Amino acid sequence: MLWAIFAMMTSSVALALARSLSERREVVRAHDPNVTFYRDLLTEADEDVRSGLLASEDAVTTRAEIERRLLASLNSACEGRPHASRRGGERRGAAALAIVLMLPLVALASYLKVGAPSQPDMPIASRPSNGDFSLAAAVPDIHAGQAGANIAGLPPEQRSNAIRGMVAELAEKLSKDGHHLQGWLQLIRSYAALGERKKAEAAVASARAQLAGDEQASASVDELVRRLRLKE
Repeated sequence: MLWAIFAMMTSSVALALARSLSERREVVRAHDPNVTFYRDLLTEADEDVRSGLLASEDAVTTRAEIERRLLASLNSACEGRPHASRRGGERRGAAALAIVLMLPLVALASYLKVGAPSQPDMPIASRPSNGDFSLAAAVPDIHAGQAGANIAGLPPEQRSNAIRGMVAELAEKLSKDGHHLQGWLQLIRSYAALGERKKAEAAVASARAQLAGDEQASASVDELVRRLRLKE
């Protein structure tokens, strides 16, 4: 419930600012390609939440970043700054890549903090406190709210190593106990975001084997495979 309130607050503030910018400058048109691009990304994020591919708390961070870029685009258009079509396309492409990469990484950071692949699905408060039940034990300094900023501030090589290290840690945990749907979904998305489609497809096969018999879990995996356009 708290995350839903944060999401509503974030969206309300962003929409209010966008309306203010729009009223101050008549040059912003509804069919502006940048505006349409970011609105489409917001729609896709909402669809991921409804389909269960993205947790509500992860959606808060993702929507905030997309809305920040949308506001920046609106402000740029209001000020009448020139944008060559090629340069605009490159910027949109870079923004799309950043957002697409951020989505699984924010989710992964959150899972590293509170996930427990060795435990059945149940409220965190109901889980035993003893034993190695949490991935946070492996990466104790990562917190979901600051993981993205910490990783983004690293040099390219260190950032790549940090991301791959997080993914590898999750893969190792799931290899020991793979009866956890959210862990597999995070792993598959992370591999896809890193461009390692063969590993993503291998993770899909492992997830299906480990989750066999759970129709809802299998359906969630199948839906993610379709959205990422992985081989069946």
